[in-house]
Amino acid sequence: MGLLKAIGRFLTFKWLWAGGKVNKAAEETFTSSAEGVGMAFDIQKDKEIKDHAEFINAVSQLAANVESSKKRLEDSLEREEGAIKLRDAAKIQLAKVLKEKGLTRETAQNDPDVMKWQRAFIDYQAKVRTEDELQAQIEPELKDRQGRLDQLKTQLAKRQREIKALDDQKAQAIADFVDAKTTSALMDRLSGLEESSDRSAINTVTSRVAQMKQQAKIKSELEGASADSIETELESTLVEQAGLDLLDEMLAADTPEGAPKTTTQEDEGELKA
Repeated sequence: MGLLKAIGRFLTFKWLWAGGKVNKAAEETFTSSAEGVGMAFDIQKDKEIKDHAEFINAVSQLAANVESSKKRLEDSLEREEGAIKLRDAAKIQLAKVLKEKGLTRETAQNDPDVMKWQRAFIDYQAKVRTEDELQAQIEPELKDRQGRLDQLKTQLAKRQREIKALDDQKAQAIADFVDAKTTSALMDRLSGLEESSDRSAINTVTSRVAQMKQQAKIKSELEGASADSIETELESTLVEQAGLDLLDEMLAADTPEGAPKTTTQEDEGELKA
């Protein structure tokens, strides 16, 4: 088969397969020859590779989301750590001011230094709380995405192994097809189920030999019958002649030597005269 014809058949099969239009005739095309079996695997491999590429894109997008969530969580933890340090620093400053002025926080509500560090402490604590809430939202989201990503990566690796295995499956399927077809053909031959063309020459020779044997047999029978007929006729004549001779001998033996001869018509005429 030429290269262009092979490519044309391949594209036709691929279009039928991809379009879900593989009818009985097309299926028979895929299963009626080693070439068709190979093309079926090639088409399936192309489809798997295309799906695999789309699968990789989806997994990559999920992986990107996981990394984004990790980055958000890391940034939140970093901001929280900074807010905690500043909050604790504000607490230290507030305690220092209260100690220097001999005041308590309750009794120093009008002191500007006390109010300054107290407000700083409250603000930084609010930032810590905001980051805690954000982390509480990100962590389960990240855990879920990471779990799905790990599962999809496992499936991705499995699909990749299956695609690679298609070449081996193709080779095995073609080998099995050829073996089955060859075995079937050989069994047909051994069972006498050859096509007429397979034994045409043998049948011609066998028929001719049988015809020649029949002709020879008929000729032999005819020649034998003719010879037997002549021999039978001759033998019959000889037997008859022998019988007559014996009869003459016996009649002669029964007649006395001095007996008068039989009167003939001529003698009778002479006597009458």
